[in-house]
Amino acid sequence: MGSSLRMLLVVLYGCAFIAGFNENLMNMALVSIMGQFAIDAVMAQWLVTGYMIVVTVVVACMAYLYRRFSLRALFFAAAALNIAGSLGGMASGGFVSLLLFRIVQALGAGVFIPLMMNVVVQRVPRQNLGACLALGSSMITIGPATAPIVTGFLVSQFGWASVFCVPLDFGVLFAILGWFVVRDERQPVRGRFDGLSALLMAGGVTLLSVGLAAVSSQPVVGLGEMALAVLLLAAFALRQQRCSHPLVSLKPLRLRAFWPAAVLVMVTMMTYFSLSVVTPLYFEQAAGMSASMAGLMLLLPVCAHAGAAVVSGRQLDRRGEWPLMPLGMAIALTGLLMMVAGALLPVMPLVVGGVFLGYLGTGMLLSPSQTAGLRRLSPQLHSHGVSLMGMALQLAACLGPALYVGVMSSVTEAAQQAGAPLAWAASQGFGAAMAVAAVICAGGLAAAAAYAAFMRKRPYGGPEDEAAAGE
Repeated sequence: MGSSLRMLLVVLYGCAFIAGFNENLMNMALVSIMGQFAIDAVMAQWLVTGYMIVVTVVVACMAYLYRRFSLRALFFAAAALNIAGSLGGMASGGFVSLLLFRIVQALGAGVFIPLMMNVVVQRVPRQNLGACLALGSSMITIGPATAPIVTGFLVSQFGWASVFCVPLDFGVLFAILGWFVVRDERQPVRGRFDGLSALLMAGGVTLLSVGLAAVSSQPVVGLGEMALAVLLLAAFALRQQRCSHPLVSLKPLRLRAFWPAAVLVMVTMMTYFSLSVVTPLYFEQAAGMSASMAGLMLLLPVCAHAGAAVVSGRQLDRRGEWPLMPLGMAIALTGLLMMVAGALLPVMPLVVGGVFLGYLGTGMLLSPSQTAGLRRLSPQLHSHGVSLMGMALQLAACLGPALYVGVMSSVTEAAQQAGAPLAWAASQGFGAAMAVAAVICAGGLAAAAAYAAFMRKRPYGGPEDEAAAGE
């Protein structure tokens, strides 16, 4: 790779880190925000879930946006939105304004991540694709993983508004660097934007998140909202197949080498984001830790996740999907089961060890899943594949926290109403949430084993890939 591409990737990796950091920017501040604005955990969680919903919709639009606008135009539009959202969030005096500026941040983040992935998939040599995508994936996941550590300290020392200093400062830095290195040789292609598809996606994801959050406390209402969400998302998928100008082509989902990888990305990220959101709440409410200490408890797991992501990307380039992918999912499942046992016994060291294994396992699985699916696509489908993989990632980021926080909140509330002290009630809620995550992860383990075994029989670069390249 040339030096200009290396510098471009450094800037785009940095921006992906910002986008990931913003996803968990508010986690350690939720308790303070709940107290200041007199709201409950479900309402406060919209600072995370609402952000994820907007990012998901923007990612769905990126296949169109990447073709319609130059790399430089998209980069600086995203940078401006990130800076504006950070400034506004820092100055917010109410919950509604804070939520609105989080949405502005999300508009920028939704561009940053698929922008980086498109550049990697289209410009990096094939023999380095796994390693470079692994670095990109590690930036996406290190961002939200380090956010609780950094923001926990900031919240404890300077208050919740100070957390916006991080994306603001880094956003300005990378915008300045980007002025010199972000160049694009592509010619933008005019096309029609399908606004109806974007609305269907936004409505479906929003209702799905709301339904998952409500189903544990209001089963009938939650199931009704989820049913309507399924109808809207089905209408979105049907429109993409019948529309002459789809927002994102669903052709990659017809390939057996791609769609299981997207499913594994969803399962992995649901597990990962559940750890990033629910674990700090457990450390604060059940263990009585400060926000900064709760964040520090995630330092070693974050390092394990980052290291596993980089090593697994290189191993995928060398040896393929087997046994790397099922091994990563098995480690994550073991960690979740340890957390369930540790929360309900209760034994804190067991929870801490489970958190470590959960981060390690998801780090081993995420980037190989993305790379395994994307590298089998033809160049014509790259931008659509990146959008679909990004949608899978962001849908998981929406659904995971909504589901697991909803389970934890409802079980905690029920235990308190039965007379349990807050610490024990929070332990029960955390254990219930991790039990649900373990069931989903067990399904992911079966899927990972089947997919890796299937891909083992079809080495990368074989006849199937040549056929796909000709599509």
